Amino acid sequence: MKVKINNHALDRIPLSIIFDDSTVLVNLNYFWMRDRNPLDGQGRHWEYVPVVHPESFTREFAEWCLENGVKGKFSIVPCPAALGRIDHGLPMFSKQQQDSWLDMCREFIVPSFDITPEMMTHSYVVDLETFQPLESRIWEQYEWQTLPMDQEELVFNYIATACQILKNVGLTPEGVTSPGGFGGKTLEFYAKVSGLALREVTGNPTPYFFKRFSDDAKAPVWYIDRKAGTAVGEVTASTGDWTGSWTGYEQVSVDKYITADLQGGRVPALLNAGNPVVFCSHWQGFYGMHNDDRRGFNTFKTVVKRIQEIDPDGEKTQWRKCSEITNYSCAKEMTEISIKDNTIEFDLPVLVPDFTIRITGVDIKGVSVDGEFLKKTNSKSGFKSGTFFVDNVVTLVAFDPKKRNVKMEIMK
Repeated sequence: MKVKINNHALDRIPLSIIFDDSTVLVNLNYFWMRDRNPLDGQGRHWEYVPVVHPESFTREFAEWCLENGVKGKFSIVPCPAALGRIDHGLPMFSKQQQDSWLDMCREFIVPSFDITPEMMTHSYVVDLETFQPLESRIWEQYEWQTLPMDQEELVFNYIATACQILKNVGLTPEGVTSPGGFGGKTLEFYAKVSGLALREVTGNPTPYFFKRFSDDAKAPVWYIDRKAGTAVGEVTASTGDWTGSWTGYEQVSVDKYITADLQGGRVPALLNAGNPVVFCSHWQGFYGMHNDDRRGFNTFKTVVKRIQEIDPDGEKTQWRKCSEITNYSCAKEMTEISIKDNTIEFDLPVLVPDFTIRITGVDIKGVSVDGEFLKKTNSKSGFKSGTFFVDNVVTLVAFDPKKRNVKMEIMK
C-alpha cells in the first residue's frame, strides 16, 4: 500500500485571482504615476486616469464573485501613495464614505478574498512616526527591492505596522503583497521578516507572501518549524495580466487566457498540466478609465464563463483563497506519515480542511478516521471532506483533521 498527500485538496486544481494596487476608494495609481513620472522621465497618463474607484463598483464586483464562487487575494494599501493612513482616515474622503467602504469590504469581499497590505504606500518609503516620505525619498518597489538586511528591526516594524493598520479597521491580513519589486532581491530575508511580522500582529502560524510569478504556480514553503507548527507560505501567480494591467488603460484579451473553443490560451495549458491557475490582475485595470469602461472586469467575466464550460460539474477545479492554497502546501510539506498493516498514522503540524490522501496498491472497501467511518461516493463531483472515492487503482480520501495526531484504518 502506497500513501501520499494529494497535490491538491479534493483532487481539484485550484483557481485563484490576485488583485494588486487596490485600497479604500482612491485610485493610488493616479498619484503613483504623477509622483514617479518626474523621477524616471516617463510620460504615463496620470492626469487621464480616475482618482476614485467608487464603492458601488467594488460592491458589484464583490457580489458577482460571491455568486460565481470566485476567490483569491485583495490588496488594501494601508497608506496609499503616502496620502494618509486608512485607519486614521484619508483626507480626500469623509468618515462616512470611508466607513461605508470598509463595511462593504468586510461584508462582501472578505468572504471570498484574503486581505493583504501591499506594504505601506506602494510608493515612497515613509517614516513610521510621521508617515511622511523619508528625506532620502526612496521608493518601496525600487530601492527596497534589496531590503536593508542590516536593519531587520526596521523592516519588521514597517511590515508589522502595515499589517496592524489593516487589523485596526477590522481587516486582519492573511499575508502580505510586494509592491512591484519590493523584497525581490533579498527574498529569503523577506520571507523571514514578513512571516515574523504577520505572526506578531495576527497570531497566524502559517502566513504567506506574494512576490513572484512562476510557470507552474507552485507554492513554496519557507522557515518550517514542525515542532511549533509554523512556516511561511508563498503564493506565486501563473498568468500574465491581460485585464488592463497596472496602468488601468492597457489592452485586454480573453483569448490569451482561454479561447472560445476552450483549447487555447494559458488556462487550458495550466489545467492540462495539473498546475494551479493563479491569475494576477490589477484593480485599476478591472475598473478601467471610467465606470462604463470596466475592461478588466468584463474580460474576466468571460474567462470565468469559459472555465465553467470546461468544468461544468466542478470535478476538475475549485476556486480557493490564496491562503487556502498556501496552507495546504504547508500541511503537505510538513506532514509525516507512518504505515503499519492497515493503519495509517499522520503527524499533522498544520491542520487544513479538505486534507486529501491518495492511496494505491490496495483494494479498499472502507475507511475510518479516528474511529469515524467515511462515506463512499461513486462520483468525483460527490467527493468532499468526509468521503472516499475509488477511481480504478487510486483511492482518494478527504477529511478535516481536528488534532495533530490522526489514525486512519483501511478496510479491504
